[in-house]
Amino acid sequence: MKEKLLAYFRAADYQPQGFDEIIHDLGLEDDRQEVKTALKELISSYEIAVSKKGKYILPEDAGIYTGQISIRNPEYGFIACDLFERDLYVAKADFNGAMDKDVVVFQLKSPLASIRAMYREAKVLLVKQRGLKFVVGELARSREGYIIRLDRDDAESIKITNPEDYQLGDIVKVAITSYAPLAGRIVERIGIKNDIGIDILTIAAEFDFSDRFPEDVLRELETLPQDISKEARKRRKPTLTTIMTIDGADAKDLDDAVGVKRLDNGNYLLGVYIADVSYYVRAESAIDMEARNRGTSVYLVNRVLPMLPPLLSNNLCSLNPQTDKLVIACEMEINPEGEVVNSDIFPSAIKTKYRMTYDAVNEIIAGNPEQREKYRDICEDIDLMLELKGVLNAMRVARGALEFDVDEGKVIVDDKGRPRDVVLVARGEGERIIEEFMLAANETVASAIYYLELPFIYRVHDDPDVGKMETFRRLAANLGYRSFKRRVNARQLQEFLANLREQDSYLKVLLLRAMAKAIYSEKNGGHFGLGSRCYTHFTSPIRRYPDLLVHRLLRKYLFEQDINRDEWTNLMEEIAAIADLSSKRERDAMECEYRVNDMKKAEYMADYVGERFEGVVSGVTRFGLFVMLPNTIEGFVHISTLKGYYEYDGETMRLVGPGGHYHLGSKVLVEVIRADKKSREIDFKIVYNSNKVKGNGKRRRPKQKGRA
Repeated sequence: MKEKLLAYFRAADYQPQGFDEIIHDLGLEDDRQEVKTALKELISSYEIAVSKKGKYILPEDAGIYTGQISIRNPEYGFIACDLFERDLYVAKADFNGAMDKDVVVFQLKSPLASIRAMYREAKVLLVKQRGLKFVVGELARSREGYIIRLDRDDAESIKITNPEDYQLGDIVKVAITSYAPLAGRIVERIGIKNDIGIDILTIAAEFDFSDRFPEDVLRELETLPQDISKEARKRRKPTLTTIMTIDGADAKDLDDAVGVKRLDNGNYLLGVYIADVSYYVRAESAIDMEARNRGTSVYLVNRVLPMLPPLLSNNLCSLNPQTDKLVIACEMEINPEGEVVNSDIFPSAIKTKYRMTYDAVNEIIAGNPEQREKYRDICEDIDLMLELKGVLNAMRVARGALEFDVDEGKVIVDDKGRPRDVVLVARGEGERIIEEFMLAANETVASAIYYLELPFIYRVHDDPDVGKMETFRRLAANLGYRSFKRRVNARQLQEFLANLREQDSYLKVLLLRAMAKAIYSEKNGGHFGLGSRCYTHFTSPIRRYPDLLVHRLLRKYLFEQDINRDEWTNLMEEIAAIADLSSKRERDAMECEYRVNDMKKAEYMADYVGERFEGVVSGVTRFGLFVMLPNTIEGFVHISTLKGYYEYDGETMRLVGPGGHYHLGSKVLVEVIRADKKSREIDFKIVYNSNKVKGNGKRRRPKQKGRA
């Protein structure tokens, strides 16, 4: 009955109805008591609400919403909800039993405020779904027995039901088996407190990522073929002869190689050759199921938690130089307008000529005579790659692709895992060449299967949400930028980004937050950000599970000609399930990477408490300001530390007080007053009475502990 009623309420044409009207509309005269009971249960679970006039309405119409809560500080948390531009602040008193990552039903504490307003406060009404599946902590003993003390001051201890085989002081991963009271069982020993890198592995384990693989996976590795010479001889040779990999200097999982030449007709021949992981990893095998559950490799400061075991990711599948490797090739003929006029996708075997780094390629392009002499036999190829990169990029920009180029910070650590610097990540022409070539291959593969109308997995990016873009439009207009139309298109955003003033570069980040999130789907919805009608992920099967699935489908459809309509329904359901899981694991990996970076940045800044830096205001809330330093380190200035009384203006995102106002992009001088690795937080205070800002935001290198 509840399902029937929910379908009725959620219909597009539903208008608020009373009890008797519902009974009449659904023809349930004989089930009045059952309907009453079902309605009562739906109200208590906040799946519907009742208006003051006694009409049954949807929760959103009563100011009740559903979102996910993130609790990084014991005193407060934030709820993310698609209906709001910004996350909503939740005080500890309003948690109502919610834990980190729970899906919660919540209500605004200022119900008369616009639902699109930024930085509203909320209170949790109900925990709808527990999101915290695993926790990590130190095994200890109390009067009640063995427990895990979580790394939060106010956190309740978790009773451990299987302490055998573990030692007091072990850092362990625990699967929660009960929430009231909290209890769980140990599923993995991570290490001990003083192990190098244990801080990173602890955060990774909370997201169910690990650097270890199960025993059944390790046993299966022993059965993988080591000699591929027979298979390689059966495969078609690539058209191109000069093929190279171009990656970061520290990369070990080389899953893509490229080659290019100019054809007699003036077109380009671009070859993108991707490691054939699907040859080794069979569907439903132990290795495959582990890779599916991981979803992605996770890159955490100075280590990688791979999706596939190192034997595969760094050895058998990695396109190491001067070694025969199995690949799936995508060779494309591209005209001077950047259009792919012909393409061929086939299994192949290659031997890359060079293992190039981005730095080396950038030096060659910059004209470094030493590098050009060292790689003189491929300089012409790299010059042609640069030319083709420009052609492809111009084509994408012409059709509406967006380019944000938001600054990213990289934490540099020593051999003990201690942060020693935070630097901006530089993107040169070498990085952009590979980016453009991979985009072309991904789009070519997606189009090839889409127009065959076969079940497939796509990478989709929806148009921006109207409400979120309206909030951003008002903010940009208040800063003097030309107003967008209500239905914003790519051209408008391109024009905005092209005319963005340097001091307003923070708006790129706000615009990105207003955009939809790219996800995987069994349905092709196009990719707004890339201006692409059809897109997938094909080029990284070593580190992304959807790419591995794409390879299997290419083999099934194109190489083996296995097209059976009778299995399409089940296949679509399987693809949809993998798409959902892969999207979730991608979000988990991103959040894990953010938390590790925040932790290491806080640890780094602990050496600079009391020192001053210049920065810009990167966020404004009713509680204070976020300030970002030139190297992307961000800290918070609480409103209580500002001199005088300040009020928050949500329309212009300003704090207005006696000394003027603080707004996004304001240049400020701050002093570090707290940096806490445990909570991953950095606190600043504004430095007043200083008209001169010393330095350029770069920090002095901290004194080495234990040295004079």
